[in-house]
Amino acid sequence: MMVTIEPIASMEDCPYPIPAFLHPMMQSLKEGRPLAEVVQTVVRELGFESFVYGMSLAKTHRRDERFYVWGTVPREWLQEYDQKSYIEIDPRVCYGWDVLPPPLIWDATVANGDAKVERFLERAASYGIGSGIAIYLRDNNSKVMVALSGPERYLTEERRLAICSNTGSIMHLASLFHWVFVKQVVGRGIAPAQEGHPLSERELSCLQFAAHGMTSKDIGLKLGIKQRTANFHFANLISKLGVLNRQEAIATALVHGLISADDTPCELHSRKRRAGKRS
Repeated sequence: MMVTIEPIASMEDCPYPIPAFLHPMMQSLKEGRPLAEVVQTVVRELGFESFVYGMSLAKTHRRDERFYVWGTVPREWLQEYDQKSYIEIDPRVCYGWDVLPPPLIWDATVANGDAKVERFLERAASYGIGSGIAIYLRDNNSKVMVALSGPERYLTEERRLAICSNTGSIMHLASLFHWVFVKQVVGRGIAPAQEGHPLSERELSCLQFAAHGMTSKDIGLKLGIKQRTANFHFANLISKLGVLNRQEAIATALVHGLISADDTPCELHSRKRRAGKRS
């Protein structure tokens, strides 16, 4: 679920001064070299091992939200995160998606006794994502989360203070990467990298409910999730299907047999399970 970011014309395109530690990132873009390698180097200089950028574009009169994700974490983790709908329980997202909060420094204690969150954090740690910091950005067109992570599951007080002292630099990295991404990917009309990827079971359920006339609020109540989480599922499935809105998503899914006008979501799930056993 990675997007290729193309070279830019020059570093002078950036509207504000760039600190020295971020010059290699801009130089990499200028020279057309892969961005992941230089971002990973910057992230390690800041004391972390991985980087993830997620952006949800705002809804307009013509199209629903779309979702983009870019990262240096293992691709297998991004696929598992997507297919198992971890967005619903990821404490970093739950903390910062509705409002614009201060940065979140987190470790295994963020679960606060919630068994589902504890299981999610254990799976994340198996991919080297045991703790870290999440930065949140907002503008008129998008919601953004940038997360830097490391393998340690419990942060010492000394480590927390070290992250705090680096927060300004981390926020600068987040804002610069967002500027680059909007300019070089969104501004050029490049499709989200997950276009063409299979829909998750949760996304299929949301789409099937929508085909029966239910709103995101209705779907959230039915599935026991928040309305904004249902909206995220639609943003992701719309990105995967390469359509403008949920009406086009429903039509596309019906044509390709992903959902049925006659099935309820429960019937759809049972039918797919039976089909999977036969194949």
